[in-house]
Amino acid sequence: MKNENISSKKAEAMVYGALALWFTFALVMGIQGNYQASPTSPPLPLALTFAVPILLFLILYVANRSLRGFSNTLDLKIITGLHLWRFVGLDFLMHYAQGYLPAGFALPAGIGDVIIGLTTIPLIMTISRNKPTARKWFVAWNIFGLVDLTLAVILGLLYSKSSLGILAGSGPTTLLMSQFPRSMIPTFFVPSFILLHLLALARRNEIGSQTTK
Repeated sequence: MKNENISSKKAEAMVYGALALWFTFALVMGIQGNYQASPTSPPLPLALTFAVPILLFLILYVANRSLRGFSNTLDLKIITGLHLWRFVGLDFLMHYAQGYLPAGFALPAGIGDVIIGLTTIPLIMTISRNKPTARKWFVAWNIFGLVDLTLAVILGLLYSKSSLGILAGSGPTTLLMSQFPRSMIPTFFVPSFILLHLLALARRNEIGSQTTK
């Protein structure tokens, strides 16, 4: 038991340390303007900052029992509540209305995020009641949120000012999303919320059981 507690503490320190390093890296890169893509090349720095942490966490989650054990102790209501931050989608809609973001990106990404934000508190209340039907809503909500984020990433690239921006025309592109401070959204916050959705889905069987926190 003592060894398990030590392993859990190490895993906790590793997770929060990695998050701090990731956040700092994305922050410095964004401030320096390193995420602004060229029309002749793909947005490689942004893509790597987005994808590498997700892949590393998934590999370690499967391979490292201590990390998996620590991740599974996180309160599902807190994991869900963090998605209140998704009201940031209102910013996308506002900048679309002002002509700074394309409709093909801002409308689906913004509306999807707002829906997640609006339904976060009702879902937490549903989880708290600990009824078997809560699991269905929990799974559906997390799948919807995951699809919303994935679609936003894909559309962000297709409307970008880069070689991948095949949908970008003469109007606004998603260049704004590669400029600080909004560059923090695709390089840190979106992948973080993808991981939260995946972790929640991995623990879906806890919903509606007597062990739900």
